[in-house]
Amino acid sequence: MPDFTNSPPTDPRGVGLPLKRCPTMANLVGIVTSSDIIGCPTHFYGGRTVPCEKENCEPCLNGVPWRWHSYCSCWSPSNKVHFLFENTARATEPFVQYRDAHGSLRGCAFRAQRMNSRPNARVFIETKPADLEKITLPDAPDLAAVLSIIWNIPLPQVPTNADRMSVPLSQADRTIRSHMNTEDRLKAFRDAALNPKPA
Repeated sequence: MPDFTNSPPTDPRGVGLPLKRCPTMANLVGIVTSSDIIGCPTHFYGGRTVPCEKENCEPCLNGVPWRWHSYCSCWSPSNKVHFLFENTARATEPFVQYRDAHGSLRGCAFRAQRMNSRPNARVFIETKPADLEKITLPDAPDLAAVLSIIWNIPLPQVPTNADRMSVPLSQADRTIRSHMNTEDRLKAFRDAALNPKPA
């Protein structure tokens, strides 16, 4: 007998956000709602971006190169959409500079555009503090949980500030691992931070 309900089941990982990348022939404008970025090595595999699993990683075993991508949650003032913004390591630098200068990314207004009309053209991002007097930003989501929904992986545990004390902050958010217990995740995080993959 089916178990009928009047509401869909709740995903224990939380609410998902749409994923956006910088478009071609247009600007992407928004305000960052997360206090920081999170990132990890990824592969373009099977027609989509997937996280590198390091050990027994199918794309790695098939010779597919990896690229580091960052993610932050953002709010579009024009259409009131909360979304996840994906960037390459190079495009992420303006966000890192803003965070280091202001202590947080939350409230960072940005405009992203590509250098030309190619889909993979370099992305340029301009940042400045947003005028929040007339805008109420939504609460920031758990970025690792949002990515776990997008990638359909178990909810990973991202190390807390206490766990990061022995590694540089710039490396701290660069590894998301699934299918591991907490101790193994922390070990993988420390290994990635202290022994990053060669470029």
